[in-house]
Amino acid sequence: MSASRLAGLALSGALLGTLDACGARTGLGVPDVYDVPDVDDVNIDASDATDVADVAACREGRFVLTARAADLIFVIDRSTSMNQSLGSLSRWRALRNALAASLPRFEASTNVGALFYPEASSVSREASCQVVNIPQLDLAPSTGNAGRVLDVFSTTAPNGSTPTAAALLRAYNWVVRNPSRARARFLVLATDGAPACNAALNPATCACVTGGGGGGGGRCSDALRCLDDTRSIETVRQIASNPLTAVPVYVVGLAGDNSPAYTATLRAMAVAGGRPNRAGGAPSFYDAREPETLGAALSAIQNEIARCTFVTPSRPTVTDGLRLSLNGRDVAYDPTRVNGWDWTDRAFGELTLFGAACPSDASPDTQLVATVACE
Repeated sequence: MSASRLAGLALSGALLGTLDACGARTGLGVPDVYDVPDVDDVNIDASDATDVADVAACREGRFVLTARAADLIFVIDRSTSMNQSLGSLSRWRALRNALAASLPRFEASTNVGALFYPEASSVSREASCQVVNIPQLDLAPSTGNAGRVLDVFSTTAPNGSTPTAAALLRAYNWVVRNPSRARARFLVLATDGAPACNAALNPATCACVTGGGGGGGGRCSDALRCLDDTRSIETVRQIASNPLTAVPVYVVGLAGDNSPAYTATLRAMAVAGGRPNRAGGAPSFYDAREPETLGAALSAIQNEIARCTFVTPSRPTVTDGLRLSLNGRDVAYDPTRVNGWDWTDRAFGELTLFGAACPSDASPDTQLVATVACE
């Protein structure tokens, strides 16, 4: 196998190593959702290849950077537990209302897509745990998609189990099989933090997703009801850190106060996804216990994507060969991604501003300038 094919399967191999140790890849005998395609088999637009070649050349000078276009793909939990209350509304209705308030503000400039899980037609626990192995979303990213996303909330209802790991990998497979060097891709996982559907777990010893909503509420009736936290967290980590195609994952949590195990799972997934919410100090998920908070969380995510990701036409071979200034003020290099800039797709020349370094608003006069010195 060629080196490029080995690289293309890096994520798949890492995940399968984890999952095979627990039994079958999905534990359900369903089609394999974990395969990532060989890069030799993926067609990349010629113009994209030209862009990559251009940015690989280091050219000294001063460059005004442009914000990178973005695809924002929501992976939305539609399991039965989303019917539970979150404040005065159900979690399902609260999420719908928050999306209705935030999506229209960005749909003209950001391509929005969505994958809802489990399938709306699922009629049994086993069926709802299955995710068909096709690199397909319910809604492919596009501008003007807000109404289509909201229609799904009106025409379907929460039902079934929570195959979070498989749903994330299906969305990721769509990204890998539909490459675009012109756009930054992001996943937004919106869930109550109760992933399940891992038949390899032991129902006699696992934490259960039934019983008070907090995990560990009694013995599970079968393995599909075990809290699948470890596999789900590792899935997020692999998606966000795959060296060939890394896709950051934001996590919006809709867990209640009586769900400590779910809250811990949400927090760990948010950190693993590389885009935790740092507003409260310690990195965590975007907490959405009230509809107003949920709307603010979604707006914060979309603001960061729309205002804070840039591309440079000249990529130096060493990090200290690039200095950034925003409206005349220096922006520090910060690989910890707390307050400063870091490369998020260095091969393409993409960099992102994190924390207070990201402007809270953007006007036509806002300028991010890179000064490049070549080795």
